[in-house]
Amino acid sequence: MKIAFLLQDTRSLYGAEQATVQLLAGLTAAGLAAHVVLLQETRLGAGGSPLADALRQVAPVHSIPVAGRFSRSAVAQIREIMARERCDVLHSTGYKADWHALLASRRASLFPVVSTVHGWLFRWQPKERFFQALNIRALRQFSRVVVLSQFYERYLRRCGLGPLQLAHIPTGICPERVVGRAVAQELWNAPGEMFTFGMLGRLSSEKDHRLLLRAVRRLARDLDTSPRSWRILIAGDGPLRGALQRQIARWGLRDRVELAGWLPAAEFFARTHVLVQCSRVENQPLSVMEAMAWMRPVLATRAGGLPELVADGETGALVRRSARALAAAMRHYLAAPTKARADGIRARDRLEQQYAVEPMIRDHIGLYATVRASWNTPDNVS
Repeated sequence: MKIAFLLQDTRSLYGAEQATVQLLAGLTAAGLAAHVVLLQETRLGAGGSPLADALRQVAPVHSIPVAGRFSRSAVAQIREIMARERCDVLHSTGYKADWHALLASRRASLFPVVSTVHGWLFRWQPKERFFQALNIRALRQFSRVVVLSQFYERYLRRCGLGPLQLAHIPTGICPERVVGRAVAQELWNAPGEMFTFGMLGRLSSEKDHRLLLRAVRRLARDLDTSPRSWRILIAGDGPLRGALQRQIARWGLRDRVELAGWLPAAEFFARTHVLVQCSRVENQPLSVMEAMAWMRPVLATRAGGLPELVADGETGALVRRSARALAAAMRHYLAAPTKARADGIRARDRLEQQYAVEPMIRDHIGLYATVRASWNTPDNVS
């Protein structure tokens, strides 16, 4: 069986892109032949692509230049690649890739199409709402749609997708490939006496770094005379960097908060005791799974799929979208660092037991086999 993946090349390598690369690597390691088709954004101009570089390490990559939102030429080229490489299933992700996949397959009549939903931001801007609605309209016509969390499974059911069309396959991760258990345990005390809360990800509105800063402001006021030292490490880059810098300065938090820019995950978690994920919306964030591998508990808001990853009171804490609630949870770990360490160990155990790579790969292979068999029924054979 041969699978083609269709993605939009945004020249970024955030959680969704990393998850796709890991899935592709796992499938090829399991013996599936795979090709990648990248819709290259010509509007971005010349430059390298971390996503393309990562994909080329695991599968052949076919690049198709795309100037606007839609390209008839790209549709024809996708169709030609599927025929030339004799691919059985086309697997796309993202609204632009989904619509090109659907049209290239002539609405799944030429070959079956599968999509993975990594989620939307649920903003209220008309443009974003339009493209989200457009994406869902396309997904209704796909052979199967993979969802990573029950949150998105319920949401897409409400949007009109049938239960047999949806496949709940959480992202799997191999903790030992992230960090060895012994190393993670040894590095728990690496940050030294300074107890560190960390936040890792793109500096954009949906991550809600401002909520963390409001909690830090409250914590700094309440614990000004606390003998235990603590700090905040924010890693990542994005459009809100300048605004966050100004907020930190205005509230006098420069001694407490470090905006570190982009950091390798290993360096970030070696400096962090507890991960904070106070997003407005999430699906199945890779940063949380990496924290679990590093035996770091997670303080998370009850947003999207986060309650499915974080066991409240056991591997971290789930809090309301409130600076008061977040500050209280942070204060709890500051007062009981041994509790934080124990929660982190349980987080690693939970990751190994419930989010292993092998079931994810096996379920995808089974999904591809099912859609290919269904598509090859007499009704679909001309």
